[in-house]
Amino acid sequence: MKNLRSLSDPANPSQVRRTGRDLVDFKTSFSSHLSSGDIHIVNISRLGLMARTKEAIQKSERLILRLPHCGRVEALVRWVEDGRIGTEFVTPVSEQDYAKMLAVVPGRQQGW
Repeated sequence: MKNLRSLSDPANPSQVRRTGRDLVDFKTSFSSHLSSGDIHIVNISRLGLMARTKEAIQKSERLILRLPHCGRVEALVRWVEDGRIGTEFVTPVSEQDYAKMLAVVPGRQQGW
């Protein structure tokens, strides 16, 4: 039983979430004091997102993202791995704006 984790083993922080994520499939742009470019958002919540990018983004970098109905959102990069990034929004997106955004962005049918 190679893939089972004992309850006494500490959880990997990247697998612990404070809220569920919605699978999405849309591109947007970002900027920071180090770089700017495009990202492809693959899952999102009111608290953060995961995206793919070809840009060189560093852990702990602060990004300004443009999200539909939410406008400019500031996010802190929590992890970077193989062209993917995980971010936490500095200020959570309001429930109303989040619902409006989900209504207009394409959903994704499968996880990675």
